[in-house]
Amino acid sequence: MVYLLIVLGIFVLEYNLKNYTDSHRIQGAKEEYFGGKLILRNYHNSEGGFGIFKKNPQLGVKISGVVLVCVIWEFVKALFGSAAALVKLGLSFAAGGGLSNYYDRVTKGYVTDYVSFGVKNRKLRNTVFNLSDFFIFIGAVLFAVGRVFTEYRKKS
Repeated sequence: MVYLLIVLGIFVLEYNLKNYTDSHRIQGAKEEYFGGKLILRNYHNSEGGFGIFKKNPQLGVKISGVVLVCVIWEFVKALFGSAAALVKLGLSFAAGGGLSNYYDRVTKGYVTDYVSFGVKNRKLRNTVFNLSDFFIFIGAVLFAVGRVFTEYRKKS
């Protein structure tokens, strides 16, 4: 049950953060914090991560949907199976973040991104993220580490 609450919590938190961003930040405006290391803005991303679906945003929606279904399938199997807690946590992070971004993409036609980092690498500095992106990434890492440890224990 706790893992379902994590999914729901991520979705609700991100829903509120994105709504706040859309209602309180003007498109294109930036606010810098910590000497420019953290940049808050409002960016409506209809092209997918790093603009990979710029020429075909609908393909991005379809691919995101397929990947999300796969994550949710693994999540359900893990919940009702004997998966390690780290695997379940990783899948709950990925599912919560994925559901949030997919919901935006389907209902609004774009995903609201709002945070960038003032780093030397220009491509990374110009990339705008949201909290869901971080949950998806961290979830994928936790899932992979949990699976590796599970396989390692089986062989020992």
